[in-house]
Amino acid sequence: MPRVGLFKKIWAETLPFVARSPERKVAWLVGVLNRKALTAEEIAPYIHIMLNEYHHAEELDQKAGNGNDCERLAGLFAAIPREIITEIINCTSIYDIPLLLTVIRTITEDEAVLILKKIPPVYEKKPTRVFDLVFQAIHNCGEYLLPQAKIKMRVSGDMPEHFNSIYERFQEILRDKEILSSIFPQSQMPTAPGAKK
Repeated sequence: MPRVGLFKKIWAETLPFVARSPERKVAWLVGVLNRKALTAEEIAPYIHIMLNEYHHAEELDQKAGNGNDCERLAGLFAAIPREIITEIINCTSIYDIPLLLTVIRTITEDEAVLILKKIPPVYEKKPTRVFDLVFQAIHNCGEYLLPQAKIKMRVSGDMPEHFNSIYERFQEILRDKEILSSIFPQSQMPTAPGAKK
């Protein structure tokens, strides 16, 4: 029996991340974060792989009419302790935040602040588009989150330079959507990637 346990341990450590089941991917991620074995930059690619596999599976489910198959990853994340969720948010690239929030679905005001302090890399040609998607993803988690996060950052004096201009732009986008929805109630405006309609 000890040999079987050792074999399972070696297999778990050497099995490529992409070949693991969603349960094993999440367990690996939680384990790494608990042990503080890797930096945020080292963990980010693994989160990217997991989220994009989820997004691809979700798209396939929608085409096949299987709406509940992708609840699996959301259920796994729902069982993760909140402090680990915060660490996952911290490690996630700004580009992957919209997908992450479709899995987590609820965030705290402090986590919203953590996300809003992320910035695209300097080589990003369309940073405003990236911010729009992130703001929309946070808004989808709760309409109160952006205003409350703004207050928190203003009170703490820790507001990013870009925030006010992006925030005002996003408020205009929301107002435009409301106007269009009132004129064309049957139309559906696109939101963040993977967002539930």
